[in-house]
Amino acid sequence: MKTQDLQALNNFDFLARSFARMYALGEPVDIGAVTGNMNAEQKAWFRARYEHYRKQAERARVLEVQ
Repeated sequence: MKTQDLQALNNFDFLARSFARMYALGEPVDIGAVTGNMNAEQKAWFRARYEHYRKQAERARVLEVQ
């Protein structure tokens, strides 16, 4: 894989994690708008990472409240 592709994946992963954290903190997140300019493969990958991080952030939020 090219270095540029790896950097793009790192950037997308960071964005997915950031938006998931925002969602867990109660901020509105429109993933459709976030992924609007991505191709189908990028959207699928981003949404999967976002869901992973969203669930993780929600679990952490529940633990903080307890």
